[in-house]
Amino acid sequence: MAETGRAARIVLLSDVHGLAGPKRVAAAAIRDLAEGPGLDAVVLEVPSSEQPWIDAYLARREEDASALLARPTAVHEAEGQARAYLEIYREVRRVNAEVGAARRIRVIAADVDDWPPPEGAAPQDVATRYASRAEHMLTRMDEEILSIMPEARLLVFVDGYMALRGGFGELRLAGGASRRVTWLGDLLRQRSGPDARTVLIDAGGTTGTVERLPRYRGTRLHRPLGRELDGPAGTRVTDAFEAVADPVLELSSPGLRLEILPVGYTLDDVADGYIYLEGGR
Repeated sequence: MAETGRAARIVLLSDVHGLAGPKRVAAAAIRDLAEGPGLDAVVLEVPSSEQPWIDAYLARREEDASALLARPTAVHEAEGQARAYLEIYREVRRVNAEVGAARRIRVIAADVDDWPPPEGAAPQDVATRYASRAEHMLTRMDEEILSIMPEARLLVFVDGYMALRGGFGELRLAGGASRRVTWLGDLLRQRSGPDARTVLIDAGGTTGTVERLPRYRGTRLHRPLGRELDGPAGTRVTDAFEAVADPVLELSSPGLRLEILPVGYTLDDVADGYIYLEGGR
């Protein structure tokens, strides 16, 4: 991660819903980047209305984790990994205590306030909300830091779909309508070029899995690579990955089907780095 951070100011790192491993990678990346090329802010896939509670948690002289654990969406409680997600905030606190006020890292809650939607939300409402998220996140980043510090160094920890730096999504509804989705990684790449880079975490998933919401689960590369690797590994994405077309798993939710387009893309079209984890560890 430090190598990627030296090459780019903005590093997008993919989360994988329901797994603790990617959260641990994100927490470790905070320290790697802070001690290496530098880090000004961590951008999280958390409703922006949670910002006051996050700021209060980080500002307290003595840590009070209960303040964040009492905010279910701030720690992604619905994933069942609240403690792992909390470690991201705790690592920011630890680093800030060491570096002093002048180099203090901020945490930016960037997501829309109505995500994830409530149980039973109509598919068309889910699609509309989902499609609005990338633009909202970019606006939040602009408002909170990039308009003030255009050269800020950021770690952006979001769902793997939102981290993709190329292509686009098509959410197809059961009735035949569809909604185009732009990825945050693509918006940042269009604006910042190679100064924004995406690292995909792959912890193994199942294609065709039905989820309540569109969520990244991994790639088709995990199984074949698992036969060759002894444990977790990270690498730059090169044309060696071109043998597998359409590598990112596409998941369905009730009344919705996500397609990643254009058909035939390869991993080097959508990511700059790849991290292999065994079973989410």
